[in-house]
Amino acid sequence: MTQQYTFDKSDRLLNPNEFKRVFDQPIKKVHGEHCLLFVGKAQTDTARLGLAITKKKLKHAVDRNRLKRLTREHFRLTQSSLSPIDVVLIVKKSYDREFDIGAEVAEIFRKIKQMYPSN
Repeated sequence: MTQQYTFDKSDRLLNPNEFKRVFDQPIKKVHGEHCLLFVGKAQTDTARLGLAITKKKLKHAVDRNRLKRLTREHFRLTQSSLSPIDVVLIVKKSYDREFDIGAEVAEIFRKIKQMYPSN
């Protein structure tokens, strides 16, 4: 039997109250050089992802969209092995286009997978 890796609407944080709850009551913060991942208790029985990537930190839409795409992909691949948590990714500081942000996102999700494995 093959593993299905999907990223549906139910796998996302959608309204501001859900983001606020994670920001106000994080159970863990996972730091990277340029990114920060807030981890909060889930209100559902699966892990969910929220993205708060601002124009102030990443000026170009192509950079914001690339980071969102990479983050969703890493989350999609690790979601099945995570316990029920809500995670929100933010950008701490900007970076050059030559910087490999994908490696940093992969490292952050590797840490999350070790800290919150599914039971």
